[in-house]
This record gives sequence, C-alpha cells and structure tokens, in this order.
Amino acid sequence: MQEWLYRASNAKADAAKTQTIVDDFGFICRSAYADVANAQMIANVAKVDFGDIIHLYFIDGEGGGRSLGAYRVVGPHKHPRGALFGAAVPKTKLRTVADDELRDVLRPDYAVDPRIGEFCGWPVIRDEQPSPSYVKDLFSGRNTLVPR
Repeated sequence: MQEWLYRASNAKADAAKTQTIVDDFGFICRSAYADVANAQMIANVAKVDFGDIIHLYFIDGEGGGRSLGAYRVVGPHKHPRGALFGAAVPKTKLRTVADDELRDVLRPDYAVDPRIGEFCGWPVIRDEQPSPSYVKDLFSGRNTLVPR
C-alpha cells in the first residue's frame, strides 16, 4: 500500500463541492491525460493502485491548504455505489463515470479527460487514517499528486 498526497484547487470546483463529490459519491475526479495530442499520462496517475490511500487537500488562492480527508482507492465491486463507475482507463486504476447524476454534478466545474472523452477519477472510500498537515514543499513543481 502506497500513500499519496493530492492537492485540489479552485481551478476546478471549490472546496465545498470537492468535499461533497468525494463524500456523497466516493469519487476523486482526475484526468489521466493533459491534452489530446500528448499520449503521456499526467505524473504519477498510473502509479496509484487499489488499496492505496489518497490524502486529499484543497489549496486556496493564497497557496494555503487544508485536508479534506484520507480516502482508500477501491474497485467498483468494493465501492458502496459501484454502479456509478464505468470502464477502467487503461494502465490505471481510474474509472470513467457511468452515472448521469454524477456527470451532472461534475459537468459545471470539471472537464472530461481530453483523450478518453469521459469524466475519469478514482472510486474511493473514506479511511479514518489522519492526514498529515499540508505543507506546500511536499509537492514538487506543479505536481498535484505525489507519493507521501
């Protein structure tokens, strides 16, 4: 089991909506690719595995961050709302979204993965493990997902 630190920002949804999506749907929205033309995946996305813990943070406009909680990556068959999720994104544990309700919640703030053409992300369940305090220096460069 690997632990990951993942920072979300208001470039997509705000903190309240990010928290609602992860708590109500058990989903962390994450594209595999940055653009259509580039076949290279976003850094570290393919390294996340079932059973891994993602410590989710929200970063405000001034660069400060707060924890939204720790979440364990699971497959749809181990998720309480597994029917929300569709096909696996090749070479990752990301899943596409197969549910119109979740798509409708994501649509105003998120973009579909440019190469997959669907919303993608990790099905997760809350883990009671405490998350470390947010420290900007834990994230190298512009990476939003780093190993702990």
